[in-house]
Amino acid sequence: MRDVGKQQPKAIKVCLSNEGDDQETPWAHDLGPASGPKGSRKVRLVNVPFMHAKPTWGDVIVVSPVEDGFPTWDREGVPFSKIGTRILDDGGRWAMIVDYQPKRGTGGDAVFDALARACGELDMVCEGAWGPEAGSPGRAYLAVMDGTSDTAVMNHLARAELPCTLTQIHPTPRKKPAKKPAKKPAAKKLAAKRKKSR
Repeated sequence: MRDVGKQQPKAIKVCLSNEGDDQETPWAHDLGPASGPKGSRKVRLVNVPFMHAKPTWGDVIVVSPVEDGFPTWDREGVPFSKIGTRILDDGGRWAMIVDYQPKRGTGGDAVFDALARACGELDMVCEGAWGPEAGSPGRAYLAVMDGTSDTAVMNHLARAELPCTLTQIHPTPRKKPAKKPAKKPAAKKLAAKRKKSR
């Protein structure tokens, strides 16, 4: 039964930026006032941003008012290895990108729905960036739980037998190590073996 007495956080648009670059405006839940410039708010992201691998869905960040635009979070140029210093509360997810190409006779919407259901089975959030058209694949952004590798994600989606082919875009798939050719026995050893078999 739904708790009617508990009020849901208000959804607001926020802006993510990196010193003015890579601006995008995901939705977030307003969690209340935060320390910082006057009017700063704590918010929890409820979208998977396309231009920022972190923060992502579920992360809590601080946004501050700007003169003309949405309340803004600024990465401030920190290297990705230190991005945690710009996140108030890590939601425990990381961003992954896949392209999906529907198999012949399958519509793009049906394929995305199947992909989203398969992602839900692994507790991943799946959002579409764009759909497939004119032979070009669609693209989906996934918020994957920490501790789940990209290999595990792709293996899970392969087992789901989706009506599409998938291509991993980010992170770049690791190449499988090439198999070393079987060593041929040295000529002397081969000659000795032949001699024994006579």
